[in-house]
Amino acid sequence: METLRLGNLDMGLILLYLLAVGGLGLWFSRGIKTGKDFFLAGRSLPWWAAGLSLVVSDIGAKDMIGLAGDGYRFGIVMMNFDFLGCILPVIVAAFLFMPYLWLANVYTVPEYLGKRYNSSVRTFFSCLWVLFMIGTLATIFVSAAAMFDAILGWGFWFSVSVTALLVGLYTTIGGLKAVVITDAFSCVILIIGASIICVTGLAEVGGMGALKAQIQSLEWTEHHLELLPPADHPEYPWPAVLLGLGFVLGPAYWIGNQAIVQRTLGTRSASEARASYILCAAIKLFFPLLLVLPGLIGIVLLNKELGTPGDDWNGNQVLPLLLVRLLPPGVLGIVIGAFLAGVLSNLDSYVNSASTLLVHDLYRPILCPNASDRQCLMIGRCLIPIFLLAGVALSYPVQKGFGSVFEAFQTFLSFIQGPLLALLLFGMLTCRANATGGIVGMLTGVLVAALLTFSDALFGIEGGISFLWVAWWSFVVSLLGVGLGSLLSPAYPRSRLNGLVVGHPDPGDLASEGHA
Repeated sequence: METLRLGNLDMGLILLYLLAVGGLGLWFSRGIKTGKDFFLAGRSLPWWAAGLSLVVSDIGAKDMIGLAGDGYRFGIVMMNFDFLGCILPVIVAAFLFMPYLWLANVYTVPEYLGKRYNSSVRTFFSCLWVLFMIGTLATIFVSAAAMFDAILGWGFWFSVSVTALLVGLYTTIGGLKAVVITDAFSCVILIIGASIICVTGLAEVGGMGALKAQIQSLEWTEHHLELLPPADHPEYPWPAVLLGLGFVLGPAYWIGNQAIVQRTLGTRSASEARASYILCAAIKLFFPLLLVLPGLIGIVLLNKELGTPGDDWNGNQVLPLLLVRLLPPGVLGIVIGAFLAGVLSNLDSYVNSASTLLVHDLYRPILCPNASDRQCLMIGRCLIPIFLLAGVALSYPVQKGFGSVFEAFQTFLSFIQGPLLALLLFGMLTCRANATGGIVGMLTGVLVAALLTFSDALFGIEGGISFLWVAWWSFVVSLLGVGLGSLLSPAYPRSRLNGLVVGHPDPGDLASEGHA
């Protein structure tokens, strides 16, 4: 693959970005003395910083690379991951769910589930989330390697190693506050870089009208300009998009993803947590176009090089090849800085959250109940390089096993999002759910998700089942499991539900909401 030759201006801009991120991270790592400082930033985060961090915790390298590749393969249906899967679920989470998670005074979503159901539910979901986050780290490393191969000619393992080393420094030292402040800075850089790619690409193809005409002229792009493809579409039939993405994956991601929720749990009040979500939703209105449009541009500019997507087609090459083709010296530094912003922001978000989960849901309650706050802080810092190494180890299988990093990420999510959403909805919106229902719903939902995910090998279903249907049916089965299982044992007394169920706030928490 042809690589880029970076000029002095490009190298200077990239170096300036890295120094700025590193300096911000180290500066805001001052005063980290307790576990609460490290894991929740001492609940001192301003709403605007948390909101910007939410954007880049969701949109990162895996999305820049993955959505460009899948935009090339499938078209504008991929915009629904923001239209249906983000904006409305974020608003619902802001006004209905987030205040109660904040008022529950928890560090993690599984900790809330433990309070609402029992410790077994908490432990099970903590283990699943830790495994998911290691898989997510691997997808981010693969994204970084694909880009660095194109722009610098670096090998896979060298790219992955440099990326892990870079992000490990300030995340290990600074904790959540350093992560969020550097994310806020990176969010601005990411928007600028993504905009440059889109504007430059549109100019190259002759504008939006020419882009549309050229896409429609190809035989294999029949449904590329349909936001909701027909029901017989092999990957994204409209019923699966509406049900699997709009009703399950999107809401579960914004209500129950630890890497997302942890930012808002670190804000100064439940009101500021809500405000951070609303800011995120407003910014995300622009991202469907910024992330999917490069894939459509790639169809026109790279069709001869990449051809028609097939079984061995590598979608991770679309965005790197566009940069090689489109960007002149001087602009490259900004765009590569934007990509680095996506890499670092995604990595620091997930590795910090994985550390929080392991310390507060597994180490402290199970292995060392009497652990001091200082011990938890030390363990949390030590776990970060371990998680990074685990992600590095898994990165090569992820690269070989999936058509794009976005597909890999969504497949990992579909294992747990259906059962997680079912337990959160039943637990937060009703008083009847109990531990029996939680365990039944959790186990049946995850089992169904696993069976459907591996349906090709287990049942001979050619091509397998779309992760959207996996998410939907695992949610339905889990919802039934929680409901029926809860009927097998008595409901909890109402006093036990204060601060955990909508309509049953804890009076003490409400009084102190603005003074936390």
